[in-house]
Order: sequence, then C-alpha cells, then structure tokens
Amino acid sequence: MSRRQSPRLDWRYGNVRNLRFAYESACRVKPAGAEWRMIDAAGRTIRVLVHESPQRTERVILYFHGGGWMFGSPATHADISSELGRATGSTVISVDYRLAPEHKAPAAIADGMAALSYCRNAGFASVILAGDSAGGAIALAVEREAAKHGERIAGACSFYGAFGHVAAPCGKTGDGLDALSIRRYWRAANGSAGKSLYSISALADGPGSPVHLVIAGRDPLRDDSIALARAFKGRSVSVDMHPFEGHSFLQHPLAHRAKQTAYRNIAGWIAGLE
Repeated sequence: MSRRQSPRLDWRYGNVRNLRFAYESACRVKPAGAEWRMIDAAGRTIRVLVHESPQRTERVILYFHGGGWMFGSPATHADISSELGRATGSTVISVDYRLAPEHKAPAAIADGMAALSYCRNAGFASVILAGDSAGGAIALAVEREAAKHGERIAGACSFYGAFGHVAAPCGKTGDGLDALSIRRYWRAANGSAGKSLYSISALADGPGSPVHLVIAGRDPLRDDSIALARAFKGRSVSVDMHPFEGHSFLQHPLAHRAKQTAYRNIAGWIAGLE
C-alpha cells in the first residue's frame, strides 16, 4: 500500500468500504492540470483522470493504480501518473477500473481494454501500459489480452508488481504487505488461490510487447518481479532494480533520488521504443 501518509488500517480483516474510505482520505491528491473525464468505449462508460501533455503527442500512457485490486483510485496514485507524464512528455490516462471483490478478474482487464479502444479512437498511435503494485499486474494482463486481439502495444511497465508468486511475504501488517493481507487481496481479485490472469504463468505466456520492470530491493514482493523477469521468453525485458527502496517507494516522501532515477530510466526506456 501507499506509504505517503502511512495509514495504519486492518488490511487483513477490515470492512472493505471502510478501508476504501480511509485509504482514499489519506492518500488522494489532485495535481494541477489533471482533469476527470467520463469516456465511452466498447459499450461502457469509464471514469478516467487525464494528465494532458503540454504538447500534443501521438503517445499515451494508460495507467492502472495500485491498492491490492481492492482499494484506491486514480486520485490516490495521481502523484505517480502526474510525474510519469512530466518525465516522459506523454499524456497519461489513469483508469478508474472496477475493484474487487465486487468485480473479480477479468473485470479490471476489460476496463483496460475499453480504455485502450478509446485511445485508438482518439488518434493515439502509440500506447504504453503502466501500473504499480496490483496495477502492474493489470497493465501486463491488458497487454496479454490485447495481444489475443491483434492489438499492438508499444510497451508495458510494472512498478513493484504483485503476481501471486510469494507464498509468505514478510512485510509489515500495518503496511498491508504481510502474508494474510496479500492472500486476502489475491483471493478477492481472483476468487481463489489458483491460476489467475495476473499470475506469472499467464503474463509470461508467449511473445509480446517490450516490458520494463521497476523492482524495489526491500519490497516483500520483490521476488514476484524477479520471477516474472526470468519467466519471459522471446521478449525484450529491462529491469530497473532499486536495492535500498521498499514497496511504493515512488510515493515515499523521502525517496527523492530513487524516484528521480526511476522516472529517468522509464523515460529512457520509452524513448528507446521509438
């Protein structure tokens, strides 16, 4: 979970609605220039938070926020999406996808595909998918779904993603990164502890778009991303390891240098795709 204000909540057993309200209250931000919009795509209406690039570009980044598939919104992670746009010179569209447990997989993936359709219709020639934590898994799952439909994605980024690999993460209970909390998120998103569209086996299945993985060395979920990087076959994969940072460091108020490095590396990776 985000450590911006370190909300200490009962992530294991707390009421979902109460947790969502507390998390939103503690972590939401509204960067200057960002605008909420309702978009119509694939027969559905979806809310998005748009960070327009100062100059019109043919590239757009579709962003998927973290929060264990159950919590958060584009507003709670607008600091990341805003900085991502600034660093890359891209328009960023952060998707307010449907949350678990009310909406299990593939609901969030379907929302991503609808947003992708909107971007195509809006005239963006190059689409990059990105997300942090659970959102990283959604971004990569949307890339897999797009590949099935012949949709070309320029690239996909995951920032300290969660892919169901770690059986017993040793994170802090207060941060929502202990084993029981992680298990709760996974079951809520997928309905069981079995095979998932967010799992490593599903995300690394077959050739696809270039992938950029940002990994935090002190993250309890670090081995998820390492295992995913090793599982990819026949794909271009770049790994940006930050050995002294923890989960959600892109939102940590003291991780200035690591954040600057991460965004610079993301921008460089995107530039190399063109």
